[in-house]
Order: sequence, then structure tokens, then C-alpha cells
Amino acid sequence: MKRLIPILVCVACLFTSCKTREKVLYFQDIANGDQITTQSLEPLKLCAGDKVSIIVSSSATPEIAQQFNLPIVTVQAGSAARTYSNQIALYTLDEQGCVDIPTLGRVKIGGLTRSDAAVKIQDMLRQGQLRDGIVTVSAYDQFITVLGEVKNPGRVSVNRDNITLLEAIGQCGDLTIQARRDRILVLRQENGLTKTYYVDIRSKDLLNSPVYNLHQNDVVVVEPNKVRQGQSTNNDNSVRSISTWLSVSSVLISLGILIFR
Repeated sequence: MKRLIPILVCVACLFTSCKTREKVLYFQDIANGDQITTQSLEPLKLCAGDKVSIIVSSSATPEIAQQFNLPIVTVQAGSAARTYSNQIALYTLDEQGCVDIPTLGRVKIGGLTRSDAAVKIQDMLRQGQLRDGIVTVSAYDQFITVLGEVKNPGRVSVNRDNITLLEAIGQCGDLTIQARRDRILVLRQENGLTKTYYVDIRSKDLLNSPVYNLHQNDVVVVEPNKVRQGQSTNNDNSVRSISTWLSVSSVLISLGILIFR
């Protein structure tokens, strides 16, 4: 009978280890060599409230091109005014996704990617007096918000045309060990509504989720697991501790009865 004790201990440890792996490991259902359908990376589309720079240039007629650019910002400091040549004037898209460009007037670029917006404005210029006009559009102050059980929650700046959910979590220092990996919430505003999406990053299905590619202003919420939730109150911790010791005592008593009777 005494030989049963180490065996039972090993079996208990094995089951505990397997259970922990199931809760923590990412992409548990992926095997070596799998080919998985994945959402292609999509460039972010400009939306109301976004800030963009629109720079028009021309090699043949730079003086004409200059009239389509916003003036350089001049800052008054005391009695002297300084002009910062490296400072870029930004447009802010209004509620309809439009900007007012000098000479061109009101142009709708909301719903377009950065490159599509540049092409649209460039085509408008080339139909007028700037045949060789080149337009560069850059986006600023785009971000994702990540809350909950990550190492560094807060805003994640988007400094390129796309960002995935995994990249946003990675930029926050990854999930904590107390995070639920099977129930990550993404909140997205679309057409005046806030839509909710739950994803499980333990599964390869994440790669084909509609929120695998994040949009600017998305909010990612990582829920705590039961242990972490229990740490919010002393009573719950006490109950859990008592419950744990009672369970251990019960197992030991049962083993003792089986071995020594």
C-alpha cells in the first residue's frame, strides 16, 4: 500500500499540470506544419476625429503646390516669434470625415485608407492646375486601448497602417498569468453602435476572427481569472484558503483509510 502514495502524488501533479497548461498556453490546437486560414492584414481606414497631415509637392511648379499646404505653425514666445520648420500642420477629420484643404475646399476622405486618400486628392489636383502634383497623407494620434490583465494597460499607439490583436497585447507586455485567455473582449464602434466580440487566444480560430485586425479606437478588455477575482476581497481569499485546506485534508484522510485499514 505504501507504494501507492508516490504514484497517487505523481498522478495528482500530472493532472494539475495539464489543467494549468490548458488555461495558459496560446494556440493549443495548432500542430507543426498546419496551414491556417488567416485574416489578411488590412490597412486602417480614416475616420472622424483622426488627425492627418496632407502635403502637396511639385518639382515643376513648387510655388503652385505650396498654396495647397497649410501654413507652418508660428509660435509666439515672449516678444519673439519662432517658426518651427519641422513642425507639421495637421487636419482633423470632422463628423462627416471631411477636411478643408486650401484652394480645393472640403474633401471627404473618411472611410478611405491613407494611400487611397492621397490618390483621391492627387487626382483632384491633376484635373486642375497642378498636373505633376504629388500628395502624401500621414496619420497621427491613432491608438488602441488595452485594459485589464496585461502587464502595462493603457493606450497603444498605431504607428503604421495596421495592427493585430496579438501585436497590441505584445506592446502591453503580454497577458499576466492571472488573465483569462479564453474570453478576451474587443469593443468596436461601427455606424453609431458599439459591437462586442469575444475571442479565445488559445485557439487558432483567433487568426480568422473579425477583430484579429484591430481598428483605431478599439478597446481590448482582458478579464481576470477566478484566482485574481478572489484577490479583490479578503473574505473570498479566506474562504478559498479554508476550502483548499479542507480538500487537502479530505484527500489525506481518504488515503490514510485506504492504506492502513
